[in-house]
Amino acid sequence: MNKVSPRFLEHTNCWEVSGVRRADEFFRAVALLVPDATHLLLEGAPAREVAGLIAVHVDEQSDYQAPRGTLWSLPPSRRFSLRASLSLYAQLREAAGHHAEPEICYHLHIYRDKEPLVQWFDAFGDPMLVAKSIPRAQVEQFCSEVGGTLAEPAG
Repeated sequence: MNKVSPRFLEHTNCWEVSGVRRADEFFRAVALLVPDATHLLLEGAPAREVAGLIAVHVDEQSDYQAPRGTLWSLPPSRRFSLRASLSLYAQLREAAGHHAEPEICYHLHIYRDKEPLVQWFDAFGDPMLVAKSIPRAQVEQFCSEVGGTLAEPAG
């Protein structure tokens, strides 16, 4: 099994999106933000139903390792490296309709191969960071869909 040690987004070279509080809205619109994502890394204590639905999306070829910046990481049994897909997003959106956000995940990171696209410690709370390789217009469209606010971090 290959160990995946995800790269870290530098705060000064990314967009900052705040105000995204609802998992169902996030998963409905995330494909607009990162249509070519390959991996979704979740960390947390998902509800039993959520753990069951993400199990079919686990990438057996990689092993989740928390990105640099994770101050407190959960045990390996609470870390999930998933193949990103419209099907996964739809299932998570549906589950979020009847589960609180912490029952989905605590941390959420999205990658295209090894390139970090989205870094979100304390998902659905703290602002998420989005790589500047994602065009501003795409981030603005995502924000419009989820009621988020786009800012360029001071740096």
